[in-house]
Amino acid sequence: MSATASATAPVAHPARRPVVTGLPAIQVVPTPAPMKGFVLATIACIVLFCGALATVFMLNTAMVEGAYKIQEQQVLLNDLADTRNTLVDEISEASTAGALRERAESMGLVPATEIRHVDLGPGVVTGGSVDSGQ
Repeated sequence: MSATASATAPVAHPARRPVVTGLPAIQVVPTPAPMKGFVLATIACIVLFCGALATVFMLNTAMVEGAYKIQEQQVLLNDLADTRNTLVDEISEASTAGALRERAESMGLVPATEIRHVDLGPGVVTGGSVDSGQ
């Protein structure tokens, strides 16, 4: 759009408003009907909100309590696993041939000079230097 076109455009004037003569007619409007149940609905909403908030707090507290119990049990389980591993190590050390020999000698036992076997089928003792069929 050029500058000359806007200069030649006619300017629109707003229409004049009619002048009001005399006093306007005022009518009495009836009051709106009182809102029935507004207070009850408000109280119900507040109770529901407080109940939901209390439920969230109780669930959160229960979850935290459960987490503490789980943590306690996990610590106990770790302690028991450590104790088990310690006992397994002690048993392994005590079960070695050298440790068993030392313990047997401390109790007064001597190594066997001849080894015999009991055969449960026929009920005989075999082995050693002399086979006795007992």
